[in-house]
Amino acid sequence: MNKLLLRLARMFDPILIKAGVNTDQLHHILAVKLTMDDRRPRTLFAKKKTATSNSGNPILTILFSMLMGLVLAMILFYGEGPLSSHTFFFSIFIILLCFTIVTDFTSVLIDTRDQFIILPRPVDDRTIAVSRIAHITVYVIKWAFVLGLPAIVLAGVADKSFLSPFVMLIEVLQATFISVLIVNLVYLAMMRTMDPQRFKDLINYFQIAFSTLIFATYYLLPRLVDLKALAKINLLEHTWAYFLPSVWISAFNYVFIHPGQLTLPVIILALMALVVPMVGIWFVIKVLAPGFNQKLMALSTSDGNTSAPRSIKTYDKQDLRDKIGKMVAPDPVENAGFSISWKLAARSRDFKLKAYPSFAFVPILFLYMALSGGKGQSLDDKLTNIQSGSAYFSLLYLSSIILTSMLTNIAMSEKFKAAWIYYAVPVDKPGRILSGMFKAVLTLYYLPFYMITAIGVAVVWGPATINDAILAFFICLIYGVLVALFGVKGLPFSKPVVVKQSGGKVIASMATLILVGILGVGHYFLSKWELAIWIVIVPIAAIAWIMIVQYKKTSWMDLESLDESEAIEKPKKIKKPTKQTI
Repeated sequence: MNKLLLRLARMFDPILIKAGVNTDQLHHILAVKLTMDDRRPRTLFAKKKTATSNSGNPILTILFSMLMGLVLAMILFYGEGPLSSHTFFFSIFIILLCFTIVTDFTSVLIDTRDQFIILPRPVDDRTIAVSRIAHITVYVIKWAFVLGLPAIVLAGVADKSFLSPFVMLIEVLQATFISVLIVNLVYLAMMRTMDPQRFKDLINYFQIAFSTLIFATYYLLPRLVDLKALAKINLLEHTWAYFLPSVWISAFNYVFIHPGQLTLPVIILALMALVVPMVGIWFVIKVLAPGFNQKLMALSTSDGNTSAPRSIKTYDKQDLRDKIGKMVAPDPVENAGFSISWKLAARSRDFKLKAYPSFAFVPILFLYMALSGGKGQSLDDKLTNIQSGSAYFSLLYLSSIILTSMLTNIAMSEKFKAAWIYYAVPVDKPGRILSGMFKAVLTLYYLPFYMITAIGVAVVWGPATINDAILAFFICLIYGVLVALFGVKGLPFSKPVVVKQSGGKVIASMATLILVGILGVGHYFLSKWELAIWIVIVPIAAIAWIMIVQYKKTSWMDLESLDESEAIEKPKKIKKPTKQTI
């Protein structure tokens, strides 16, 4: 497959040579990168890494992508005509490709690991920049072909033309090139206008925002938009449609499948589908690529995974974090766990990328659940029903998603080998560090979000919901401690990301969800009696406090051992702490 794609890439050699790219160097670099990628272990659908296995199951990935493509291909039968149906299809298709590039291939464009091999050689900026983009394009084409294969097959049935599958294949390639260009144009433009540290931070937040947008679009768009009216829309009557790449691609299909119904706007749009990618490539090579090597060198001088402080701080006075830490974690070891968890979580880009979207997932899932009922009702009627009902219970308990996401991700890191320091210091019980980690997550992330949510609930549903918010908080706190006890037995940022949940953990997680669900249902039925809620708060809060104390007693033997293939190995037997133990 790689050899075929490399041969196809040579079709663009005349254009690249005129733009100043050394095509011989380009193809050598691309061939080496693809060879190295084939030797790199996959993580999607992968089990734990072992000494005898270093790859996942690509068949499952292909089947899952084809199933997704089959569902997406049904859009081709939706709409008044091929122009609208193909526009809807490729709008979602391009969004999925852009999402894949942003989440999985951003590191490829700004990768600095090979700078000591390539940059000392006489390879210019344009060749390196184009090699990065070509590297991304090769992999996106592979996935795009698998994702678009059902649509290519069904296009002939939807358009009632034997030419349609061949035209659809060209459209898929056009959508792939446009998606790669859109993302890389934005990234390269940002690299030219920002300093490296700010660029990395902005890319991280851009990835978070984009993943949140995809999630919100998937869940909320069908419930906020009248799909029947959307199917009857005439795109050519709206000016904004002329700026959508998906409309250009659909017009290209219209030219070949319905040549007798062509109009001047359709012809212009079809030409844009061909011209815009070429102009984009020229703009990248001529305008954005110069200086790419210097930007890579600047990026390599800063840490790739953390946000460094903007200014030098003096530590003569205690900051807010230290004051909060002394209040909630007075024990010295617990305070150390609190401090390191707070600092690393606030600086780690990987942690932010994995955990921060959960802040948006809570309101999105709440609106999705609240707007799912009431068929035939208008959006205003549904919103009125939400305010007059008891939907706030689901909002309060959905906030536990944040606690779960933070606790699950705060124990994992790409730089987990630095965790040897935990086993070098004389600490009798790691539970003291874990307790500090839990309190840092609770104080830094969950408590502020929950307070804002509770205030919003009190404003919308009335002050009578205050006791419900307090009780729900302690129930969610119990759930968080259970997750930490049975699912996150790892010190802060000490576990490799590839470690998956075992069967026992899955069972424990399900049991925890069932238990908290029972408590939540009981809370809902007790909400009719205000006094009962206030009475129940006391024992539930006491249980939560006892569980946190118990979590603090976690011993070294209770911590799950790391994979044997990893560099860090905990002692097989922990001796009784000496008097020098903290």
